[in-house]
Amino acid sequence: MDKKTETLSNDILLKAYRLMMTAKAMAETYEANRQICKYVHSTSRGHEAIQLATGFLLQPGDFVSPYYRDESMMLGMGYRPYELMLQLLAKGDDPFTGGRAYYNHPNIRRDNFPKIIHQSSATGMQAVPTTGVAQGIQYIEKQKLIDYSTPPVVICSLGDGSVTEGEVSEAFQFAVLHQLPIIYLVQDNEWGISVSSDEARTMDAYEFAAGFKGMERVRVNGSDFADSYKTMQYTIDWVRKERRPILVHAKVPLLGHHTSGVRKEWYRTEDDLAKHAIDDPGPKLRKRLLQKGISEDQLQAIEDEERAFVLGEFEKAVNAPEPNPATVSDHVFAPTPVTVEKGNRTPANGEKVVMVDAALHAVEEIMRDHPEALFYGQDVGGRIGGVFREAATLAQKY
Repeated sequence: MDKKTETLSNDILLKAYRLMMTAKAMAETYEANRQICKYVHSTSRGHEAIQLATGFLLQPGDFVSPYYRDESMMLGMGYRPYELMLQLLAKGDDPFTGGRAYYNHPNIRRDNFPKIIHQSSATGMQAVPTTGVAQGIQYIEKQKLIDYSTPPVVICSLGDGSVTEGEVSEAFQFAVLHQLPIIYLVQDNEWGISVSSDEARTMDAYEFAAGFKGMERVRVNGSDFADSYKTMQYTIDWVRKERRPILVHAKVPLLGHHTSGVRKEWYRTEDDLAKHAIDDPGPKLRKRLLQKGISEDQLQAIEDEERAFVLGEFEKAVNAPEPNPATVSDHVFAPTPVTVEKGNRTPANGEKVVMVDAALHAVEEIMRDHPEALFYGQDVGGRIGGVFREAATLAQKY
């Protein structure tokens, strides 16, 4: 796929450099305060360029499922380090889950920000529900339920190790079957939790995606901000227009620990660490900015400013209030108007109805009363409608 080739402005490059220094200072601050940052967490060190490019380009109508190491993507979307730190430290004012989830496990609907759905920590589990969001957007468009001024896109962020999980294959299969408007952003640093890529797989995500007919794919140097920005700009614009799935395979270095609980010194050699350090996105962008006439003093000032800013944010987060135990059950259940059972369990004519038929009749009532409803599930098709005929006749009627 051809990429746009125009030169990025100094303003965009400097914004990216500043946030790279923010992410670097955050990782260093967490490492220096491990006795406080005791919950298992990961940082975005090495992945900053592709994540910032993605965060910059997303629009408020879009949906995104960040991975657990995607703090730079969150910074690129406009979130403050303080907000992310509140979750790291399990504070009550954590805007995502009120201190109930691990670091960078966001879910939020905030005005003028891309929307983030709730997701699991389990590897690759975000792929199925995020693909479902893309399916929902496609259905809304086909049924003309909402008139989008800007067609939304969905981004599902994944690590290269997670692509070996079955849920990811299920998501890919469904995305190409229905040609959904989704981008699978795979950040490949050649490591799983503590296993190298050559120990876990025979192909990378780009090669794997070739097996899914209808999946477009593109490679990008995820440690180079300009390449990342141009590739993601092209990709997002393409999905907005074509409404089809694409996989972006971004090669990135792993500069920090996999998580705070799996230290890099336990499983990585000095040669491996040195090889990855060569592709640190920060120095790469610094070199480009120097070539464009930005002075050493200006770049050093940015780094110093962000280090001081992050330390201030961390101090505020440490002193923020703890969660109130009285709120532990808040938001567990959505309010419902149905609080008591009504109706007659015994049919008026005295005849019994088997459970699957009762379910079929109930679903039919929903589809009759709500034309916008969508019924789907395993083996729900246009013939007998499942193993127990739980969707029988519905495809012909609706």
